[in-house]
Amino acid sequence: MEEIQAITEGKIIAKRWKVVEKLGEGGMGAVFKVRDITRFQTYAAMKVEGDISDGGVLKLECHVLKNLAPLPNCARLMDSGDRKTYCFMVMTLLGKDLMAHKREANTARLCDQTTLRLAMGTLFAIKQIHEVGFAHRDIKPGNCVTGIHGSDAKNIYLIDYGMVRKFTANKDNGAVGLRKARSGEQLFRGTPRYCSMNVHQRKEQGRVDDLWSWLYMLIELHCGLPWRRLTDEKEIMEAKGACPMETLLKGCPKEFANIYKYLETIEYKDRPDYFGLWSECFTGFKRVRGSFFGRFEWELDKGPEDMFTALCISEKRAPNDYKVASKMQMAKKIWPYADSAEFKKNILKL
Repeated sequence: MEEIQAITEGKIIAKRWKVVEKLGEGGMGAVFKVRDITRFQTYAAMKVEGDISDGGVLKLECHVLKNLAPLPNCARLMDSGDRKTYCFMVMTLLGKDLMAHKREANTARLCDQTTLRLAMGTLFAIKQIHEVGFAHRDIKPGNCVTGIHGSDAKNIYLIDYGMVRKFTANKDNGAVGLRKARSGEQLFRGTPRYCSMNVHQRKEQGRVDDLWSWLYMLIELHCGLPWRRLTDEKEIMEAKGACPMETLLKGCPKEFANIYKYLETIEYKDRPDYFGLWSECFTGFKRVRGSFFGRFEWELDKGPEDMFTALCISEKRAPNDYKVASKMQMAKKIWPYADSAEFKKNILKL
């Protein structure tokens, strides 16, 4: 860590990235805000890790980001490299995580409109990493962040890929198939508060386990999990196992019951019905008269938010017809999680 401590404000990495400030620090590394000195007013996030071995977490994160590159609305890998005593990765600079936003809003619970909108946004982000063949294995509010500027501040990004595992494998004929779940006891990967019962039982994790964590995360953001004050993993597991659905979902949007029941029916090998999950959330969003142009609780004290742009103009217009598109049409163009077609896509084919 001494070498990382030497990375201070003003230091230039790879003859391109000038350190602006340190954003955070952990056991193995740190995150910095950096400026691209080769481009005007371009900022990014640089993660630095002291582990330069082949097993370094940053190398895995770089690999995942390269796989995500063809998909829309994902964080982008901008640069990476090794030095004698550390390795680094430069990626899209993003905003605060969802729990930090909730604290900023100074509220005990998020409203139904916000919760259901976050449900759609985070589901889209999870679907993206699944479509490139990885289970994230640590879905939680701290790993879901918003963009920073303009309409992107309402997009949700999934970060921190240090615990991912590829659930696909290449067959002898070159086709991509499902990787067989490992038998026996697996190492614990994830966060006890949000992980599925499979994880507590040390079973192999797949897409369904990410979705259990997604549901637990939404409940925590909305009104709090029954076991939120517990810290011991065994006690949390026992609390989850003893908690009936009605108690867990008390006060939540009623559509969460259908999501819970559906997740109980799928296994490691199954491709989740992302469109069905989105449809439940969107049904609830319409029920509470939600608006994709509405504000999240943490945005309520900000200025006017009129978003009249070129997207206001219908694509199917006559030369002199400037018909304003509906808000739903605009939302689909700005935020992919508002578009049902994005959840119907099967990119992985598995």
